[in-house]
Amino acid sequence: MKIGNIELENNIILAPMAGITNLGYRLFMKKFGCGLVVSEMVSDYALIYNNKETFEMLKTCKEERPLAIQLFGGSKESLLKAEKILLENADFDILDINLGCPVPKVVKGNAGSSWLKKEREEELYEMMKAIVENSTKPVTCKIRLGWDDSTINVVDTCKILEKAGVSLIAIHGRTRAQFYEGKANYEYIKKAKEAISIPLIANGDIDSVEKANEVLEYTKADGIMIGRYALGNPNLIKELAYNYLNKEINITRSINEQLNFIMEHYNKLKEIKGEYRSISEMRGLAPHYLKGYPDCKAYKARLSQMRSEEELYQIIDDIMKQSKDI
Repeated sequence: MKIGNIELENNIILAPMAGITNLGYRLFMKKFGCGLVVSEMVSDYALIYNNKETFEMLKTCKEERPLAIQLFGGSKESLLKAEKILLENADFDILDINLGCPVPKVVKGNAGSSWLKKEREEELYEMMKAIVENSTKPVTCKIRLGWDDSTINVVDTCKILEKAGVSLIAIHGRTRAQFYEGKANYEYIKKAKEAISIPLIANGDIDSVEKANEVLEYTKADGIMIGRYALGNPNLIKELAYNYLNKEINITRSINEQLNFIMEHYNKLKEIKGEYRSISEMRGLAPHYLKGYPDCKAYKARLSQMRSEEELYQIIDDIMKQSKDI
């Protein structure tokens, strides 16, 4: 699969997730077989105003390539300024524009899903055309079906983006109004695929190899994007990577392996952010690795409240001592 002049090993893309898909997590997940990883979204104004933490988000390394950096913003002018800063200061392969984030704070700034409003179609075209023309990298977009159920305009949006020159479109099968509720609607992804000739990626509710195959067969999409269902379950990416090669892999999920994943994830973060910030982030991430183990409820609560690396080690040790009973 190719995105512009960038060739991917497979059609499995790790979705951008705010506060999660940082360099540490991307490096951890890459080894499971992602064809492409995408950064957490970067603010145009944060780049323009030289925000230190935002520039830290631009750190990349060769082991995670190919890599897309995702940018969001509410106007053509600010996005073009931020694009120039990215191209001059970051080492990456693909520029992805966020046109789908439903979070109120983002939408109020005319960014994210706000771009999908029917009345902004002309503005969207002019903005994306300028982004593509000014980029030395292939440009992709992540979108939703539309603003709400009464204004589903995903087919028109895809035609606009293709006309503007983007190299690939990823569609999350929900509207902005749905946020992450309800079920992803693949019918509209199918219609969008039929309407354009550039690669299209399906996203939303893909939690297994069987579901991935079903979605690809129905929509005829060129690939899939996995986000929430890979959290705490990185072997899902490995299963999908083997499936792409028409190979079978029998993965038996074990508590000890899940605990090792927690430590690997934490250590990758620690290398980049240090103990304090990494433990803070792992409070929200580590419990995902224990999902599906009912006897681990108390441990999940402890992980969500831990304050130090020492506490993390102690919790892991306590679980391992009882793992024969889990």
